Amino acid sequence: MTVTWPTIQAYFTDMDVEHMKRVSANWPKVMDLHDEASVLYYATQIHASVSSGRMPIGEPRWSPQMVADFLDWWKSQNPAASPIV
Repeated sequence: MTVTWPTIQAYFTDMDVEHMKRVSANWPKVMDLHDEASVLYYATQIHASVSSGRMPIGEPRWSPQMVADFLDWWKSQNPAASPIV
């Protein structure tokens, strides 16, 4: 089954979205985890953070299946995707 954006978008809680908007306020582009283009722009960093368990902060970590879904979705959007991990 193909992983779609609505599945990935649902993995990001409102707390995740607000936290990353605050953290990234001075970055070249604000990270909006409910915006598909923004998540694709930061996909390398997001994947590295969720696969290592560093994120999300203060919430249950993503399951291995959620991490795999993110990677599958990312690669479906960008076949040249290159995870750090």
